[in-house]
Amino acid sequence: MSSDGSEFFDPVFYYNQYKLTVYDNLFVGIVYGVYIVLYVASLHVLLSTPGFTSSRPRMFMFGITTFMFALAIVALVLETALGFQQMKLLLDFTDTNVWPLSRISAVFIVVETFRRLMYILSDIVCAWRAVVLWNRDKRVIAVLLLFILGTTAAAGCELGLSVIPIFRPPYDSIPITANSGPLIMVGPTLATNLISTGLIAWKAWQHRVSVRKHLGEGTGSVRVDRVFALLIESGFIYCCLWIVYLISAFNVMPNPRFTVMNNVLLFVSGLYPTLIIILVAMQRSPVKYYSTYSTGMQFAGGPALAPPRAGDMSPYVYTICRENANDSDKQVPSEVLMKTRWGKAPVTFGQ
Repeated sequence: MSSDGSEFFDPVFYYNQYKLTVYDNLFVGIVYGVYIVLYVASLHVLLSTPGFTSSRPRMFMFGITTFMFALAIVALVLETALGFQQMKLLLDFTDTNVWPLSRISAVFIVVETFRRLMYILSDIVCAWRAVVLWNRDKRVIAVLLLFILGTTAAAGCELGLSVIPIFRPPYDSIPITANSGPLIMVGPTLATNLISTGLIAWKAWQHRVSVRKHLGEGTGSVRVDRVFALLIESGFIYCCLWIVYLISAFNVMPNPRFTVMNNVLLFVSGLYPTLIIILVAMQRSPVKYYSTYSTGMQFAGGPALAPPRAGDMSPYVYTICRENANDSDKQVPSEVLMKTRWGKAPVTFGQ
């Protein structure tokens, strides 16, 4: 029997590993390239906005997206380096230029930590959007905070269980992939995003009902409707990606698809909040209104509308009423505006 290790050579195994590496790098490269473009665009949008330094929400978004982008860069570099070292081991067990086991294990732990931190930060951004739209309602904050804490706890448990094999005998075992850990975190993360997106959808429905009640059919704010639609659609798409990732982990799909989804999802979690910043900012032109009637507050053949009251409207509808009403100073006195709990400015989607 040969002692050079040739009896362990399996051409099919090495071919599959090579194919997996090519697919993985291809998809990760595409997603990361899009991420870079969107991050640069978001920086331009935020930094070119008047009053950027005086706006805490914008500073928060700038800080968290920049931090997530930095984490993604470090994770990409380390995971690429780790992949090269693992391929060396697969191709030649006697290669003396391979990193020592301690370094490979340390890089593996760092990548896994950054991966879960990215997911938590993405959940925070999504939840924060919902909190802003709900005017920082304490009940909404409490519910979302509970789920985020659950996600954080699940991430810690999942990370611990993922790296435990490194410290178990035999200590010469090497983690071949960074996605062999349990899926404890998927449930809380998916629940957090579904609830946050659901709250945003609920607020959008309330807004639409208020518009129809106070302004009639066919009247509303194009900008507000578009931003709501973008927030809801992007949120559900992100949730769908998590569902696909979960399905791929249970051998419903071939294992390579799980590997690719796992690595791509790391960058999608950073791309998602960055994309939202740009999409919302693109709708920041002056509010335009659409109507099936030729005059703003005149409805032929129907009873005259009562003067709008600030107390029973959403901030968006109230703003539209203020800007569309004839002789708005008489119909909606400024002292009424001052008394409403929403204040003078409409919600700005966290920007």
